[in-house]
Amino acid sequence: MICALEPERRALAGLAGPGVAIHRSGMGADAAGACAGAVLAGRPRALLSVGFCGALERDLRVGDLVAAERVVHENTGTAFAADEVLLAAAPGRRGTLVSAVSVARTPADRAALTGLAVDLESATLARLAEEAGVPFLALRAVTDRVPDRVPAVEHALDPDGVPSMDAIARHLLRHPRDLRPLLRLGRAARRAGRSLESGLRTLLDRMGA
Repeated sequence: MICALEPERRALAGLAGPGVAIHRSGMGADAAGACAGAVLAGRPRALLSVGFCGALERDLRVGDLVAAERVVHENTGTAFAADEVLLAAAPGRRGTLVSAVSVARTPADRAALTGLAVDLESATLARLAEEAGVPFLALRAVTDRVPDRVPAVEHALDPDGVPSMDAIARHLLRHPRDLRPLLRLGRAARRAGRSLESGLRTLLDRMGA
C-alpha cells in the first residue's frame, strides 16, 4: 500500500493494480497518520511513503530519488529503519530522511537539519507501520535543492496538497516576487513526478508486485 499527497498520487495512478493501492494521504503528519491508520487496518504486505522531498545535501538535484535507510522525526529524534528487503529493491540515494515539523523553506532552514533529505509525513507513517508490524519504506523525489526558496503558499492548498489557482493568483498579487520560485517549483514537481513514477515502477517490478 502506498500513501502519497494528491499531486503525487495522480503522477503514480498508472501503477495501481492488483496488490498495489495508492492512497491519498493529505498534507502533514496528522493527515498522513489518518491515511496510514486506515490502510494498516487492512494488514497490507507493506506500507510505502511516496512523494516529494527537499534536499539537505548540495549534490542532490531536482528529480533525484531518495530511498531512506532510516526516517528521523525532527522534534523527538526518534529513528525508524527501512525494511531491508524493500530498501534493497529500491532505486535512489541511501541516507537519512528527516521528517520536519514545518516546511523547510530556505537554505537556513535546511542547514539546521542533519540528513540527506527532508519531508513532513514519513516519520508518522514509519511509526505506525512499526507499531503494526508492517514493512515500511520511504521513497522520495527531490523538488527543492539546498539553495532554493519555497514560498509560503500553504494557505492556497487544499488539505490534499492541491493548489487553488485563484488563491495562488491572489497570493501573487500580494507577493509578486514569489512568481519565479513558484514557476520553478511547478517545473520541479513535474520532473520529480516523472522520476518518482519510474523509481516506484522499478521497485514494484523488483518486488514482483
